[in-house]
This record gives sequence, C-alpha cells and structure tokens, in this order.
Amino acid sequence: MIKIAFHTLGCKVNQYESEALMEAFAKRGAEIVPETEIADVYLVNTCSVTSIADRKSRQFIRRMKKKNPHALMVVTGCYAQVSSEELEAMPDVDLIMGNNLKSEIPDRVCELLQARENRETAVPQKRKEVLAYRDLRGYEDMGIVTASESEMSRAYIKIQEGCNRFCSYCLIPYARGVVRSRPLEEVLEEAKMLLNKGFRELVLTGINTALYGTEPEFDFQREPGEEGLNGLEAVIRRLDAMEGDFRIRLSSLEPTVVDIKHIERIVQYDKLCHHLHLSLQSGSDAILESMNRHYNREDYFKIVRSLRDFDPCFGITTDIIVGFPGETEADFEDTLDAVRKSNFGKVHAFRYSARKGTKAAGFKDMISGRVKSRRAGALEEQADEISKEFFRRNLNREDRVLVERHENGMATGYTGNYIKVYIPDEEETLDAGGFVSVRLIELYEDGCLAEITGKRR
Repeated sequence: MIKIAFHTLGCKVNQYESEALMEAFAKRGAEIVPETEIADVYLVNTCSVTSIADRKSRQFIRRMKKKNPHALMVVTGCYAQVSSEELEAMPDVDLIMGNNLKSEIPDRVCELLQARENRETAVPQKRKEVLAYRDLRGYEDMGIVTASESEMSRAYIKIQEGCNRFCSYCLIPYARGVVRSRPLEEVLEEAKMLLNKGFRELVLTGINTALYGTEPEFDFQREPGEEGLNGLEAVIRRLDAMEGDFRIRLSSLEPTVVDIKHIERIVQYDKLCHHLHLSLQSGSDAILESMNRHYNREDYFKIVRSLRDFDPCFGITTDIIVGFPGETEADFEDTLDAVRKSNFGKVHAFRYSARKGTKAAGFKDMISGRVKSRRAGALEEQADEISKEFFRRNLNREDRVLVERHENGMATGYTGNYIKVYIPDEEETLDAGGFVSVRLIELYEDGCLAEITGKRR
C-alpha cells in the first residue's frame, strides 16, 4: 500500500479538487497520510493568484521532498498550469499535471511508481501534461465527492469552472479556462449523498460561481416555477426544496455578474445562509474601471443596501486589493470609505501583485512596496474596527450555530451570517456537526462569545 500526502494552497475549488483526488487514491488502496509524515508520494495542489502564492508553492514542494527524497513529487493546480516551465526547472518535481487533467493523476502516479518498481530505464525523469489555454474546455468529471477531511460539518460542492471576466490584474481565467458548468443532476446527487452522510452545511463553490449555467451550450430541464431563473438560482431552489435540517452557503459572488434583482431573488430561500462573500477589490471608481470590473462603487452599495434591507445583520465579507497601478491617496481613501459604509464582517486585504500575461502587468505608475505595505496596514486596521462594529450589531441576538470543532474548552462554529462563535464547553458535550441555538453576548477573539439558549440538534 502506497502512502500519499497532500498539501493544498489557494481557493475552495482547490480544496474540493484535493478531496476528490484523496477519494480517488483511497479507492485504489492508497493510504492518505498527513503531510508531516514520510510518504511515497507527495502531491502539492498549487495556487497562482499572487506571486506570494507561487513562492509558497515552491517552498512546500521543497519542504515535502526533503521528508523523503525518494518520494514521487506531483504538482498540479494553477501554478502548474501557467508556470510549468518553472516547475520543470526544479529538480524536486517528478510529475506536473495542469488543470482539467487532475482526474488523470491517479493513473499517472500508478504508472510512474510501477515503472520505478520495475526499474525501467526508459522512464523519463520528469513528466509534464499541461493543456493549452484554448483546450481548457469541458467540465472535468472528478466523480462524486462524499467526504471532507478538513471539515466535520461543512462540505463543498464544486458546481462551475472557469471565468470569462478577464479583470486586468487576474491570471485565473488563463489558468482555469472558459466558463463551463457541472450538470445539475450531478450537483444534486452529490448534495444528497453528503446530506445522507451527516453534513449540515453545503457550500456551493466555483471559480466564478455566479456564472454557473451561463454558457450558451449549457442546458438543464427547468421545473415548473423555474421559468426565468438562471442556473445558479435553479441550483439553490432545488437544494432548498430537499428535506432535512441543513443550510446552503455560497462561497462567493461577483458583482461583475450579479445585480440587485438577482440578489433579491436568491436571498429569499429559507436554507440559504444570510451571508455573501462579495468581492469589492477597490472603493475607487477610477481603479475599478482600470481593473475592468464593470461596476462602480454605487452599484456595489446598492447591493449592500438591498441585503441589509432584507436583514440588517446580513453578513458581507469581501476582498480588496491595495496598491493597484495608479492608485492615488484619494483612491485609497475611497476604499477606506467603502469599507466603513459597507460594514463588512471581514475583509481579506491583498497587496497588488503583477502577474505576467495580464493587462495590468504592463500598466505605468506602479506603486512601491513601501506604499503598498502602509496602505495594507491601514486597511487591515480599518477593517478590524469595522468587523467589531458588525459583531456588536449582532450582540444579544439569537442565532443558530453549526458546531465544527473544539478549541481550548470552547465549542466553535459559525452563525448563518458568518460570525465565528465560541461556546464554553469544557466537557465537550456539543458534538461537531450539530446545530445549537445561542445568544451572542460579547466580543471574543476573532468573533463572539455565546451562551446556549435552545435545544441542540
């Protein structure tokens, strides 16, 4: 029995695809071991959203190979897709597999291990299979994923691949290819299996989730009542109608795709969490235009107001890039102002990183590292205060928490609007995977302390 260890960087889609690969290897009799252990195969599922992500990918490759220099080192993901020549130059890498070929990794690994065992001299020292961008078409079937090694209560369902927005700073469309959607019946089948295994939260994820079903060739049989609904709304409607006590969460939505009418329709579903990750990227109209984001700050604020009209405590989290080429102090102040006005529950701040092959990489007026660091620090300080303000708005409010794990005498989990909650539970009487009704009583750590008010289920 071979032992294989995984390390996954980047987005929820990468996490999902690593879970799919773990199941595929386990079905072949392999033992999945922690990355800290000695293994026969190490697989690094890489990210390339920033230059820092590239560097981390290389660091983990070297770190894992040192544990067993004789192990087979497999690298896949977005860095493998867009920078395969850099990986070829690394002596530690044995197999490079690009995106849309991940389902073939178990076969390739078995072939290489068998060739090594047979001491075949014709076996190449490195093997690379990476499709050209124009060939990243068709949704890759990686099977039904029915487990989650990283979560005891929450499961991810990948419904969509690719992006056609081409923001000027973003490499991901080139790494992931055109938009293609997973058949609706497969999404529903996976959801049923996960619910039957006891998962209580289903997170719909994709490279640009809101684009699900938008490609002209995609078709699904609409049921009565679904006339006029787009693909994502149809998925949510079908899941919402399933029996059982569970909730649905969207991993993220892009304001480049959705509008107020779209938002107002989907938030009406009972099982959908009152939380959206809605990427802002900048609060400056000039920078948003330069980023090719196709909305302005007022468009964004209209969505925020609509969500808060529906529920004053609706949770909104976001991504923001600081130091984009040409960003002035006035532009940055607009971003800080947007953070204050939106009352985000959490802000993920990123320093702009030029990605070779993107339009923005050729822009003039690059911002110095010193200025980017200063602005990032100011944004993070502002965001921390705004998050606390959002938490305070939720104090004395009752909500349901899905317990996920225990930490230092506390049961922890998240509310539907994505506030991390700490519940005193020294005896660990609250089981992971169950809902419990609580009241948020005070700010604590990176969320709120809560007391139990209702029955555990």
